[in-house]
Amino acid sequence: MDEAKRKLFIERISHALDRNEIPKTFIPFSHEGGPQFKMYPNITQEEVVDMFRQECKNNETRLIETTADKLGEALLAEIDFRGAGKVVYPDSAEIQQYKLDECFKAHQDDKHNFVLWDPKLGRDKNIENTQDAQIGVTFPELAIAETGTVLQSMGVECGRAISLLPICHIAVLKKSTIVPRLTQSMKYLREKFEKDPSKFPTNICHISGPSRTADIELIRVVGAHGPVYVSFIMIDD
Repeated sequence: MDEAKRKLFIERISHALDRNEIPKTFIPFSHEGGPQFKMYPNITQEEVVDMFRQECKNNETRLIETTADKLGEALLAEIDFRGAGKVVYPDSAEIQQYKLDECFKAHQDDKHNFVLWDPKLGRDKNIENTQDAQIGVTFPELAIAETGTVLQSMGVECGRAISLLPICHIAVLKKSTIVPRLTQSMKYLREKFEKDPSKFPTNICHISGPSRTADIELIRVVGAHGPVYVSFIMIDD
């Protein structure tokens, strides 16, 4: 749209709003008083977690609860429950924090093939390593109770292929990072990256259970655009 057409278009809108001319300045609309900030005003963290548990059931997401010192044991048990095979995991701080690299090395055998998403290999090679994996393991930023959703940051250390290409996606999250609604999750991201936008991930995926669609003949199909199975492992921190 050229400038003349743009001006004419805006003039019509201004006249429809009973204005004599196009405003030269405007006051941004404040959303601070919106209803999204007033929902669940007195909810406790345990009530938030209970809501998350229920939504995981609704989304057909398997939820396992454990403690930090038993995470390796719980993760291996869930990997075996999902059939084991090739497991791709990110080059993230949590791997060292929970000593999962040592755990994976100790259990590397004919049944388990643990493969690191290695930034040094480049995007194409990592995707090639992931496309035939049975399981992908990730560590989300946080979770949303109201929809049973995890927010997974993607970047060089954790490509989104890890949560999309394998048959099963296992996400490990902390109990304390579960928030009531999208409102709180967006506030968290803004506060975290506002001072240094350069650290913002390449993208953030919102994952709410197994991939599904009912576009064709209203027939529900699971696993159409991603994992057939999803498990969340919640650490009681």
